Amino acid sequence: MPDRDGPLWGYTGQDGDMVIPARYAEAQPFHDGLAWVRRPDTDRWSLINLLGTTVIPPSYRAAHPFSDGLAWVVGEGGWTAIDATGTVQVPPNFAEVRPFRRGLAAVRREGWGAVDRTGRIVVPTRYHGFVTELADGQQVDGFTDEGLAVVDVAGRRGVVDRTNTVLVPPTHPMLVIHPVAFLFGNETGRWGALDRRGLPLIDPVHRDRDEVLEEIDRLLTDANPVL
Repeated sequence: MPDRDGPLWGYTGQDGDMVIPARYAEAQPFHDGLAWVRRPDTDRWSLINLLGTTVIPPSYRAAHPFSDGLAWVVGEGGWTAIDATGTVQVPPNFAEVRPFRRGLAAVRREGWGAVDRTGRIVVPTRYHGFVTELADGQQVDGFTDEGLAVVDVAGRRGVVDRTNTVLVPPTHPMLVIHPVAFLFGNETGRWGALDRRGLPLIDPVHRDRDEVLEEIDRLLTDANPVL
């Protein structure tokens, strides 16, 4: 992990000993065995491996950690996705970006959408935001591991999948993803649930999410055969 020694940053191992000397003005945590660092004599970020060896020389004005084998960086253009050799995989075309997850990344151009690892637009950039939240409160950057995302249009939320299929139109003030359903809140603050096809499952009569979760648990218990 990055660790400061005086004004500069290096890296310590699990035992707390400094394993990469403190010689950087800024240092990011390691991801996928690689870390972005900036030396004091430049405003550009370079890439090092776990031995502290420079893999990519100072090249980028901004850099995000590697995720799913790719990292977003800013050189002379906008955000660009590169691999660990510095080869461009997604050309600069975006104002904001999120990390790749299972081959997809949320990006913003005129609006928010998603690209695959080749830069192909798989979800058109027409949404006001990706606001994916799970029923347990966890926030997700873009798509979940199963390929679902909560999108926002003028404060209304819906669900799209990684093929751009709209499972739930963006009509709900509040919406979160449950393992077997979608929980939604209406204008009065009451909560209900939709099934994974986007069809009504539980009417929005509950005071909070917890009550909906309890009803889902009862429905699952009733649906399981007694052995």
